[in-house]
Amino acid sequence: MKSAGGFTVIELMVTMAILAIMMGLGIPSFRAFISSQKVKTGSYELMTSLVIARSEAVKRNTTVTLTPTSTSKWNQGWSVTGSGATLHTQSEIQGLTVTTYTNSTCTAAGTVANIAFSNSGRTSASSCYKFTADSTSNTRCVKVDLTGIPSSGSC
Repeated sequence: MKSAGGFTVIELMVTMAILAIMMGLGIPSFRAFISSQKVKTGSYELMTSLVIARSEAVKRNTTVTLTPTSTSKWNQGWSVTGSGATLHTQSEIQGLTVTTYTNSTCTAAGTVANIAFSNSGRTSASSCYKFTADSTSNTRCVKVDLTGIPSSGSC
């Protein structure tokens, strides 16, 4: 008599148990990865908007402003405007908190209402923004100095 090919119930149960253990170990680290990528994405989006605003101010020889969509709440998105036209918009990135802070290079305390670049590409005040993923310790900071050149990195 020939034996039938296939899996036994025991083999299937052992495979499922091993898969469940591997998933249990992998999912928490995957969540941390997603959180850190969300923080990086948010900070890079602000960096992109700052570079666009600065270059458009120099190119158009006028003041270009980066303004949050909702009264000083940067985590709900922002827009770049100049000469009465909207040049770039960024929608809200879910799960991020954006706060301003003060240190030796960033003198603007509290919530910064907007960032204005003059026709020389400079700003009137330096400002710093900290991106944090909700309920994690992942952070990334974006700074704009008086020359108007933005930088991004760890806080």
